[in-house]
Amino acid sequence: MIFVLVGGVVILASPWIFLYFSPPAEDRRRLRRVNLSVLAIAFTACALLAFWIRQTTTGTADFDWWPAIALTYSALLFPVILLIGGLIRNFVLFRDVR
Repeated sequence: MIFVLVGGVVILASPWIFLYFSPPAEDRRRLRRVNLSVLAIAFTACALLAFWIRQTTTGTADFDWWPAIALTYSALLFPVILLIGGLIRNFVLFRDVR
């Protein structure tokens, strides 16, 4: 139960950390578009993962636990996607800004 609570905090803190470390950019619209795209990809991936977990546990003994399993997996997937997106944003798309 503690891991699920910690996972929820990680999921909630990840977007703030991702947005806080955005590079200073001259083109704020482009930066905002990249940030929103990465966040949308992360949320969509977590939603698809939760749907997949629900579908694969249907009819099994673990079906009652699919929300906790999905949250646990999302607590790992969401920050990883934001980390990869942040690295691409900072070192590929906006590398000349620094």
